[in-house]
Amino acid sequence: MKPDIKPQRPVTCRPFPSWSIRLPASFRHVFVHEDENDYWHARDGQRSVSMSSFELTDGSGPVAADQILEELTAPDGRPLAARPPGLPGWAVEDEAPQPAAASRCLYGMLAVDGRVLIVTITCDDREWTTRTWCSIRFHRTVSSQRRAVA
Repeated sequence: MKPDIKPQRPVTCRPFPSWSIRLPASFRHVFVHEDENDYWHARDGQRSVSMSSFELTDGSGPVAADQILEELTAPDGRPLAARPPGLPGWAVEDEAPQPAAASRCLYGMLAVDGRVLIVTITCDDREWTTRTWCSIRFHRTVSSQRRAVA
């Protein structure tokens, strides 16, 4: 059963310089600092989105996206074919750990050379979850362009 959620005007949120996502304007968002697990969290009463962004380098520079994908494999769950346009990664749907406002969640990972985004979207409405997941965009920043040229 879909929760009674009124459609709202989506806005672009940019929690990290290189990543954005489209969410309803009513969502409240905050950075959560837990030991070394800092992440961005946005929610309303029935839905939530958490995102963590990391830069990955080795001795020769940014780690290649295909290498990131080889090493950060999807957890168990129902694979989701949809992805944000032009971004390699994976997503699976599974039961949300309780207590949570919803019973379902999407776990996803997106990679570009030198960067990875880990995403959790919790919502009972699969259509909204997929649309939100696919709204994520990568933005080249000045620092990532310098690294790519260096």
